[in-house]
Amino acid sequence: MSASSTGRVPLVGALLLALASALVLALLPAGVALDRRIDGVLRATAIEDLGRAPMILEDRTAAREEALTMHAMSVATTAGVAEALAAGRGDEALAMASATAAMYGEDPVLVAPDGSWLAGPPLPDEAVEEVRRGGAPVLYLDDGDMPRSVALAPVGGGASGEAAGWMGIAGTSVPMDSTLATTLAALARADVTLIGADGRLVASTLSADTAQAVTSAVAAGAARALSEKVDEVMTGVGAIWVAPAEVPGAGTVLFTRAVDEELAALPGVRRSALLAGALTLVLALGVGVVVALSLARPVGGLAAAAGRVAEGDFAAPVPASNIEELDRLGRAFRTMRTSLQARLAELAEANTALEDRQRRLAGLQAELIRQDRLASSARMAAELAHEIRNPVANVRNCLEVVRRGLPEGSESTPFVDMAIDELLRMHELAEHLLDLNRPIDPGAGDCDPVEVARQVAMLAAVGDTSVEVDVRADPGVPRVPIPPDALKQILFNLVDNAREAAGSDRPIALAIRVDPATVTLDVLDRGPGIDPEVAAHLFDPFFTTKDAVTGVGLGLFVAEGLARRYGGRMEAGDRDDGPGARFRVELPRQAAAPGAADPESAEPGRAE
Repeated sequence: MSASSTGRVPLVGALLLALASALVLALLPAGVALDRRIDGVLRATAIEDLGRAPMILEDRTAAREEALTMHAMSVATTAGVAEALAAGRGDEALAMASATAAMYGEDPVLVAPDGSWLAGPPLPDEAVEEVRRGGAPVLYLDDGDMPRSVALAPVGGGASGEAAGWMGIAGTSVPMDSTLATTLAALARADVTLIGADGRLVASTLSADTAQAVTSAVAAGAARALSEKVDEVMTGVGAIWVAPAEVPGAGTVLFTRAVDEELAALPGVRRSALLAGALTLVLALGVGVVVALSLARPVGGLAAAAGRVAEGDFAAPVPASNIEELDRLGRAFRTMRTSLQARLAELAEANTALEDRQRRLAGLQAELIRQDRLASSARMAAELAHEIRNPVANVRNCLEVVRRGLPEGSESTPFVDMAIDELLRMHELAEHLLDLNRPIDPGAGDCDPVEVARQVAMLAAVGDTSVEVDVRADPGVPRVPIPPDALKQILFNLVDNAREAAGSDRPIALAIRVDPATVTLDVLDRGPGIDPEVAAHLFDPFFTTKDAVTGVGLGLFVAEGLARRYGGRMEAGDRDDGPGARFRVELPRQAAAPGAADPESAEPGRAE
């Protein structure tokens, strides 16, 4: 399209009137300075960015070591591994350990109690000794085949080593191969080359020739230091920047960037600068003051708009111009501004999503730690209860015989009765602890939660006539996959806890709600609520706010453990509708039971 048809003047025609001498004096020094500046900035930015790559490796290694340690402990505590090693059934122990390691996509490490190697790379004596003392080290080994990250943990025993029943070593190992190189390359935005402890090339994201050339140059010490962390080496394929990071015991990780690729934009910038300079010289022969003044307004407006965009204002107007090139530049600037605004919005949304994921991950990690701690406490308590239950029963029987043999009115009778009562209390405590670790009966069946709730309300009223439990249920509550006795024990513990917290003269509500995937049972009281410092320990074993005479801290612990065993969960907090506490039990739902009770036809005080 011609200039006359559009009413616009081409840039060439406008610049013919510019003053050539002024432009030459201004552009030549500026072009040289700009060239040097761009070259320096490109180099400094690339070197600084590459210098951060070893820190990325360090952070990833630290996070990976934590994960490997957890995986090693999981393999070491796999059910049956310790028993198989103790019995000399190494193949059986290796099969179980391999199954656990495979869940993490890792290779198993297993050493028998006599020190014989069953799986994994050979281990240094000092690492074996550390594991014997109860440690869980993470090693980096290179056996000449492939460098590996190895995490170890003791099988059996603990911090006191063999004296506590040490049964060998278990763990996992991960090869430091091309997968690791690809991962690190994505994180560091650089090519990665893995070199073994003996200097051999293990894996690389570079081509085979380039990787070998870099490896040879680094091994020969032909490097020139550019900073504390980055060197420059000359290879047959050109200059390459290298940031080495040592992995003690396993070799070296080389983060590399080709100098030509990092400075690839510079020749284009130079060509553009030379072309603009030549064009300016030609146009300067005819450029005049009037045309220069006419250029000032649109250029100044565009610069002002660019400045406001830099400050975050994307609504700055861009003035139009009769000069075709400037008008195109204005349209391009508006398009760029719109695209930049969209990218910033996408980045903000992505950051929000990332923060949300990090919060959820932190919550999941805290929940996993808590569940593991509770499971360990339950197993320890159950083993202790199992060991003391029979001796307690025997002592009680002996005291019963002694009691019957005492003459009537003997001064020893009250003391014997007191001892028998205390032994009965110990036996009941042991039974509570064993409830959490008894195997689930596959035929235990399910139950109607509304019916069980009504039975609990009736039992609470029988035990204390001043207690009023109001049962409220949604219509059509389905059955839940938990035996009625187990659900009754959970609800009775919660109702009894609510009665003791709020007082027997205050009403207690037992609300049952149906959700798409769960059935929720809320036990609500009008007591003082739950102290935030207490809430974190409510379901811990032996934690209680009562005195030593009235409680031992097992009621809520047992109730929460039963809920988890049958696929549910329990939580505690304050009520939303006023003062008081709320204990919530969530259980998976089943198909609605035929003939389910209609809540509207329930008796007053039982259901609403």
